[in-house]
Amino acid sequence: MRVVSGIYKGFNLKAPKSNTTRPTDNKVKEAIFDMLFPIKTFGIALDLFAGSGQMGIEFISRGLSKVYFNDKDRNSYKIIEDNLEKLKTDKFELTKLDFKKALESYKNKGLSFDYIYLDPPYCTEFYDEAINLIISYELLSEDGIIITESDKELKLDDKYDINLLKEKKYGRKIVNFYTK
Repeated sequence: MRVVSGIYKGFNLKAPKSNTTRPTDNKVKEAIFDMLFPIKTFGIALDLFAGSGQMGIEFISRGLSKVYFNDKDRNSYKIIEDNLEKLKTDKFELTKLDFKKALESYKNKGLSFDYIYLDPPYCTEFYDEAINLIISYELLSEDGIIITESDKELKLDDKYDINLLKEKKYGRKIVNFYTK
């Protein structure tokens, strides 16, 4: 697994060895960022279920001013820490919290994100819970984008005050882009 573009292009990244973590393929990662082009270089992103941190690191590599990483798993947290250490940057904040507590802490800090990446364990209801909190805590900036990666149709725009911009399928993976 490597960084595919930007100032850290080619950096090799570690990935947690676990059944609950599924690193995003480089092809899918490139496609996601191609669809987001041009990236807001002064923007702020959140990688909520960060796993290895690869998606947030892609945002940093492409020039975002700050990325917030969160993963409550001890092993994943350590991998993210190791991966970020390679970058020699301070453009991040890393936390090891339950995602609900992490979102509440971002609300309490008055944060608003331009990009929120959600790739929780597939067999959970975390998508619904996270989107509900993101909307109710007003964590998405006015023209911000929520990106979800899953293995099933989510239809979150039917339940929440968000609009589906795009949906792309890559084998079993489905990537959705939502706005307010």
